[in-house]
Amino acid sequence: MQHIKIETDAQGRELAQHGSLDFPCGTYDEYFSQFFNEEVPWHWHEEIEVVLVVEGATLVQCVNQERVISRGEMVFINANALHRLTRHSEEECHILNVVFSPKLLTGHLLGTIYQKHILPILQSSELQMVTFAPDISWQHQCIQTMQEAFEHWHQEHSDKEFVLQMALMKLWHLLASNIKLPNSHSKNTTQQERRIQAALEFIQQHYRNGISVYDICNAANISESEGYRLFRNLLNSTPTAYLTEYRLRMAAQTLVQTKQPISQIAYDTGFNCPAYFAKKFRQQYGSTPKAFRQQPLKPQL
Repeated sequence: MQHIKIETDAQGRELAQHGSLDFPCGTYDEYFSQFFNEEVPWHWHEEIEVVLVVEGATLVQCVNQERVISRGEMVFINANALHRLTRHSEEECHILNVVFSPKLLTGHLLGTIYQKHILPILQSSELQMVTFAPDISWQHQCIQTMQEAFEHWHQEHSDKEFVLQMALMKLWHLLASNIKLPNSHSKNTTQQERRIQAALEFIQQHYRNGISVYDICNAANISESEGYRLFRNLLNSTPTAYLTEYRLRMAAQTLVQTKQPISQIAYDTGFNCPAYFAKKFRQQYGSTPKAFRQQPLKPQL
């Protein structure tokens, strides 16, 4: 049964610390069957993320763009980019990913390398993600570099941090040398992202209550019609559908983590009718709440 969840604050920012203060970088070997609903839900973090697909495929979504990343391909997700990953293959989706602070590349933020080569990419609101395919020479180099670094890391060599840091620096150098940054930042995209984040923050704070589409849109200072447009264009959803999905996710986590009565969980997550909750839960997770709770946890791989 899926059991890993992404902890976020009220703004949707991931709370997990990746790595440590002396090495601000976390590496992960993950299978989508470990996650609730086989997805990593909408969230963002201040670190950069690089995801290499080992088996299967994942749909990676950012604001205004999405791509299916298949076996042997890789994706770079920029700092502070709102994003979501969903299994997109019949077979299991297995990924290797690294989440790291830009400080790892230079040690400090005032040097020439950071100001000249790193900051322009971080500040580009239009550069939310970059995909890498093995049939393009420089992208193949990036993929191969990260594959070797991941393998070296998992073999627990004493110099694994050194090798991974060098790999990330090479990746960044190839990226900065081969992409063309837009001449100006998109203020419209930035404003849209701020509005959708405000709407998601409101849902995460108030999903237990009887909130409406008007309430969600009002929190983001937009009209209902604009709210529907933003959710459709940016998240491929609607305010109501996202609210229901979020409530079901919170209910599923509570089912696994507590022994609270199912009817109480339904009420606590914003459902006024336990029967309706059970119906929506079955549609979302393919089983009744009771059966979902009784399934054994899969061991973490």
